[in-house]
Amino acid sequence: MELMSGVYRAKLDMITVNQIDDMKHAIGFDKSKTTGIKHRKMYAYRNYYMSYKKMEGWENLVNLRLATRSGEEQKIYYSLTTKGLSFLAKLCGFETIVEIN
Repeated sequence: MELMSGVYRAKLDMITVNQIDDMKHAIGFDKSKTTGIKHRKMYAYRNYYMSYKKMEGWENLVNLRLATRSGEEQKIYYSLTTKGLSFLAKLCGFETIVEIN
């Protein structure tokens, strides 16, 4: 599936660079944890972003079904959904992001 087709294009128009950076941070994005040339994969050693309050950018990702929220008001965890991982993979030029936790 091409990055700029259908749903991906619509979601990309609704996401900021800061949100993409937060998504990368949540999975521990590290170029040294990638494999392949033709079928590139990135190995994520985590899938969460912790905050002490609700974050507008993450709440937008939750509304777009690219992330989920859990925890209490004082300690909130955001995680990328399967769709969120797939979206970030396409955006970063990977075939997939594999969780290794």
